Amino acid sequence: MNDFIQQVQFNCQIAAAGQVGFYSLCGMLLRMRQLYKWEQNLLPWQEGDPKAVLDWIETQEESWSGLEETGLQDLPLNGIRLDPFSVSELNDLLLPEGLAYGAGYTHGLAPTCFLGELWEVQKRRDLTVFILGPELARDLDGSPAMRQGQIIYLRTEPLAFYLWDNLSDPTKQNNFFLKIALAAQGIDLTSLVNRPEEYQDQFQTLLQAQGEAMIHHEIGEALEPSLQKTFAVIIGRLPHTRVERYVRALKDTLADLNDWGRVQHLLEQRNLPGLALLLAWRPGFYPYLVPELEPAFWALQKSRDWNVMHQARQEALERLRRTAAELDQVLAELAEKSDEELATALDNRFIKPLGL
Repeated sequence: MNDFIQQVQFNCQIAAAGQVGFYSLCGMLLRMRQLYKWEQNLLPWQEGDPKAVLDWIETQEESWSGLEETGLQDLPLNGIRLDPFSVSELNDLLLPEGLAYGAGYTHGLAPTCFLGELWEVQKRRDLTVFILGPELARDLDGSPAMRQGQIIYLRTEPLAFYLWDNLSDPTKQNNFFLKIALAAQGIDLTSLVNRPEEYQDQFQTLLQAQGEAMIHHEIGEALEPSLQKTFAVIIGRLPHTRVERYVRALKDTLADLNDWGRVQHLLEQRNLPGLALLLAWRPGFYPYLVPELEPAFWALQKSRDWNVMHQARQEALERLRRTAAELDQVLAELAEKSDEELATALDNRFIKPLGL
């Protein structure tokens, strides 16, 4: 098993080297900071010595040099060598050992992989959910939740980093939705950020709620019928473009809004803090794609009528499914165009009307 773990760790180095160029400077620094904390066994709110961090970054950059074009290596396990993307076969051998492995592709079609202790296995519909604890290997990506086929991974260590980084981000601490979410749970953000050790019960409650919401996002993504073929075409033809980011966001919003997704789950639970956090941390295109949710939330705050939110979810879902169908049609019509022409046409048709 030691040889296997070491090879996964090396593959994570290879994956990280390939991911470096796909993040903004801010995104890269955030992920480097998380990776450092993970390697040093620091809690999300603990910071390393600045000089030690800089020395570590230099060492990492040196270790990644020359690995950018290297593919993930086969993994030795139980006397055989397995393809690093043979996730099901690898997990058949690892689950009895209390471990779970994941590998796939992240932004820009860069490879990603991780290995962690398996805390729990759940069945949701026809999907299997692996809840991971401490991780033995990871790369820069650190997505808290992801789906590969019929398997959903919830990674509790990256989730804790994600949650803390959003809570402690000074640019987000005056967000009205964040204040509503925390006030509803009796949490003072300033106190939490300044004295996190005293608020571990509240932090763990937030962590569990966010994890459950993310699982429902992944379930929604697995069951959403829209963009099945279009997504793969866009990712393959137009990586690293604004169109790719738009289509990823469209896919994510559909997953959140459909009958199996995160928003419906929060509405069924009448989880006001969860809805507020969703609105507080909407990334990129999200606010432009789903403008219905914010006014519906304020109406809910005023009237306590949850039907307002249910109606907004349904209206947004139907509209975005029409957008997805239109995108399918336009992509088919422009299939013979060059990648540059296709990107320009899709940007003009779908993104610029959003005012972007």
